[in-house]
Amino acid sequence: MSDPGSENSADAYYYPWLMQYPALEYDAMGSFWTETQNGGSELPRSSNWLTILGNANVERLGGLEAIRASILDNVHLETYSGGVVIRAGKLPALGDAATGGIPEAYRTVARLIKPIRFEGYEYGIIKLPPHMDDDDDVSLGETLKWLRRFD
Repeated sequence: MSDPGSENSADAYYYPWLMQYPALEYDAMGSFWTETQNGGSELPRSSNWLTILGNANVERLGGLEAIRASILDNVHLETYSGGVVIRAGKLPALGDAATGGIPEAYRTVARLIKPIRFEGYEYGIIKLPPHMDDDDDVSLGETLKWLRRFD
């Protein structure tokens, strides 16, 4: 579980950090596994500085050459026997919604995986502040907004 400072991803105070710095990761893997128990766990749930795709997902995207053709110079591919690691930029970047948004390399990777990204959530997986957390539609909407943050 993430633990930036004194908060963790189960703490609603983590939410403003996610909105401010889009490249922070929100683990919630237990919730992801619950949401994908009927299918979808084989798909990427989001992208980030490092995005790992297994061979099946590489093929879903048209193969390694199709991936290479769709990325910019600021994105690096490292192949391994089970798939590919995609690195968005030389160094990780948090991005900042208030001052510059999202690094273009992160947007490139998000566009790449978008056709296969799992978005079949029925419930939100992000812990929200109390004034937002009592509405299932809001919770689901915020989860999808976070998954699409690099689009």
